[in-house]
Amino acid sequence: MSFKLTSSLLKNNYDITVVSSIEDISESELLPLTKERSFYVSRPWLLAIERLRGGDTGYVVTRDHAGQLMGVLPIYWGKPSARGYYEPFKRFLERSGGDFQADDWSPAFIVGSRAAYSCEFLIRPTIHSEEKDDVLASMLDIANKYAQEFGAASTSALYINKSGRTQLESVIENHSDFFLAGANSILDIKWNDFDEYMQSIKWKRGVLREQQVFTSKGYYIESCKLADSMNTFAELFANHERKYGYKTSPDQEAKELQTLVDTANEYSHVFVLKLGGSAVGCILLFLWGNTIYARTVGFDFDVIGGGYEYFNLAYYEVIRFAIENGYDHVEYGMGTYRAKLKRGARLEPLWGIVNSSTKPTPFKDFNFVNWDRTRQEAVTASDIKRLERIQLP
Repeated sequence: MSFKLTSSLLKNNYDITVVSSIEDISESELLPLTKERSFYVSRPWLLAIERLRGGDTGYVVTRDHAGQLMGVLPIYWGKPSARGYYEPFKRFLERSGGDFQADDWSPAFIVGSRAAYSCEFLIRPTIHSEEKDDVLASMLDIANKYAQEFGAASTSALYINKSGRTQLESVIENHSDFFLAGANSILDIKWNDFDEYMQSIKWKRGVLREQQVFTSKGYYIESCKLADSMNTFAELFANHERKYGYKTSPDQEAKELQTLVDTANEYSHVFVLKLGGSAVGCILLFLWGNTIYARTVGFDFDVIGGGYEYFNLAYYEVIRFAIENGYDHVEYGMGTYRAKLKRGARLEPLWGIVNSSTKPTPFKDFNFVNWDRTRQEAVTASDIKRLERIQLP
């Protein structure tokens, strides 16, 4: 089930331990490893996910013999979430139509990241490349042993971004075993003002109309931190989730939001859509480095409608903010690709790799190979109709 590591890298020149909480590593010590990485492998985010999971989480911690932190690898086991995005058998293998059996792949042991569909690896950036590879290989070797101890049927890294794939390819033998897990939508901010943005998109007449209709409704938008009005946001987020078929409640949403307040409030930024003094919509963002990470939207569907509220709140206001505050990118994540591509985003593939303890690579299965090829071609072409037809993600 383990990752097949390049054996020459396993020099074991490090002190390696496994801890149960990211709080066992100080924020100041971890920051150099996360500074140029995605927010979704940052200490605030990892701590939030750890607390929300309530267990089944660990971190492989690597130090040199002087005690300097060299690398951290999150590891996850246990029951997958209800949505199943981190359950490789049901999410990928079964959907491919290939000849796969659940017992050969589930339960799964996950390395690198367990939420938000962005995986890369935390290695001290100032060491030379060969040592970076050695650190990552050493941590994956320990993760392989833990996967066996917990009785996992497979080991996976899922939703690996471009940087993460480059890191992983340097230390594993099976380079051809990456499959397409999804696609991240990224808007690169390359305009001096919003008018330049408007001139750059093909669909500018439609965008202009959406803004005019929105303005005519009397809406206005304010900014705050997540902690400032958490219960209101929880109700709005719950409304949105229920509308799209997910079972939740304001209390459940409030519990998750409180965890984010406790761990990541200083990085939060909320745009609140208001009408007549009342909050009728919101979007939660996280600001990290030169990138804005768009997380969750919510609306009062008894009040809004017909004003292109979603597009103005989630796109145009965020783009204005990014331009005016010097951000380089907005990451919109997976799904709703039609809306994102029409408004200037590009797609970046997210990769997966899964190894079973009893079966060979999924790429031995003809149906899986064809399924994966079709998905990769759709993402490469950024073809909206093909993306919708294959139901990515």
